[in-house]
Amino acid sequence: MNQARSRAIDRVRFEQRKKRTAPDGADESAASESPDLLEIKQQAVALQVALSVLTPQEKQAIEAAYFSELTYAEVAQRLNQPLGTIKTRIRSALQKLRQALAATEEAR
Repeated sequence: MNQARSRAIDRVRFEQRKKRTAPDGADESAASESPDLLEIKQQAVALQVALSVLTPQEKQAIEAAYFSELTYAEVAQRLNQPLGTIKTRIRSALQKLRQALAATEEAR
C-alpha cells in the first residue's frame, strides 16, 4: 500500500511539473494512455474500494497516519484517542486492507 501511495504521489508531482513546463498546445492524451499511469489509476481505484470496507474510525486513523503522514502519537492526539486504541485500529485496518487488496488482485 505504501509503494502504491508513493508511486501515485510521484506520478502526481511529475504530472504537475509537466503541466507547468508543457506548451499550451501539448498533446496530453498520449500521456494519459501510458501503461504506468493506467496501472496507477487501477491501483487507486482498488485502494478506494478497499478503504470502503473499513469502519469510519479505522478509515480516519489510516487516512491521518498514511495520507497526512502523521505519527501514531500525532494521530492519537489529533483524534483525541489513546495511543493504544489508534495502534489497534490501524493494525486492524491494515489487515482488512491487505485482505481486500488481495481479493482484488485475485479477481484480475
